[in-house]
Amino acid sequence: MTDRLCNVPDQPKPPVFLLDTMSFIFRAYHAMQRSRPMSTRSGLPTAAVYVFVNMIKKLRQDFSPLYFAAVFDMSGEVFRDERARAIGMLRKWNGKTQCFEDVSYEGYKAKRESMPEDLRRQIPYIRRALEALRIPILEAVGFEADDVIGTLAREAAEREHEVFIVSGDKDMMQLVTSRVKILNPQKDNLVLDPAKVTETLGVPPEKVVDVMALRGDAIDNIPGAPGIGDKGSLDLIVEFGSVEAVLERVAEVKRKSYRESLEQNRDTVLLSKELATIDCRVPLELDLSAMETQSPDVEACRELFTELEFTSMLKELTPATNGVVVELIEQPTPAQVATFYAGAREHGFAFALDAAEPASQETEDDVPQTLSLLDVVEEA
Repeated sequence: MTDRLCNVPDQPKPPVFLLDTMSFIFRAYHAMQRSRPMSTRSGLPTAAVYVFVNMIKKLRQDFSPLYFAAVFDMSGEVFRDERARAIGMLRKWNGKTQCFEDVSYEGYKAKRESMPEDLRRQIPYIRRALEALRIPILEAVGFEADDVIGTLAREAAEREHEVFIVSGDKDMMQLVTSRVKILNPQKDNLVLDPAKVTETLGVPPEKVVDVMALRGDAIDNIPGAPGIGDKGSLDLIVEFGSVEAVLERVAEVKRKSYRESLEQNRDTVLLSKELATIDCRVPLELDLSAMETQSPDVEACRELFTELEFTSMLKELTPATNGVVVELIEQPTPAQVATFYAGAREHGFAFALDAAEPASQETEDDVPQTLSLLDVVEEA
């Protein structure tokens, strides 16, 4: 009889989930604003925290991630701010004067509105919620959350893990590969793979940044090519394949306004592509052991949910670890009764007497002598 070696296929490695936290927070905030605001009795707004925690809980219930981390933006300048300062001026077409005019460029994300005050007050509590849920928070000085996510996604994919970027941000579509996908919980857990990105945007993931470079981004104040909008940018990339190819063959661009905008803003368009490109080489090493899912810190959750008056969430928690142990004493001694009664007076506890056995009034302080049931309940 000869031994045979069986080739058993390797089991797939557990997927890695990377949360685009601020995207999640803003969607939680606006979701609740459309229905009703929430606040504590003292006036602290809590709607975004409440929705955010519920979204995290549902994500865990739906996917049971083994590796999960929340990625945050850090305050302060990022490398794109310095690069954007090189733009200086833009050449925009003026329809009235029928000529191009120099327009000053205000800088990367210069036109982004400041965070609403009621949301800003909730951010520290969201961070506390993540800590209580034992979800690691990742961030990198000088880089945006997109760059951290792109880097970690690349590293995890290189280790043959499937990656789910939890986000509703279209910018993330440039990161999609056969291993890296976008998961959008707000759209019934929609998953975007390369084919779905192509179906959604009209170009594959590797061309997304080229489209963004031409159309620009009003939120991040990436200028692009002035006058070339969503449809024009898509048509040009579908026809020419890349920003560089469009600029190299600009004489072939049929529409005059597009052709002249590209000729007048060549350097700006190339820099726009650089600003729109997510940096997947942030000096940050993927540490999967630090991202392993842990059970929530129940006491930290209890403290936070009590402070924020999340009654329904408190009810879902397990009993407090320091809760009172209830002991049934069928025939307590006078000393046990006296000790219990003294504790009840001091701490505000309640107890129950057996109606079948009337209490004797002969002991010190009129303490009942016989209790068949002691039901200790701490008053709220």
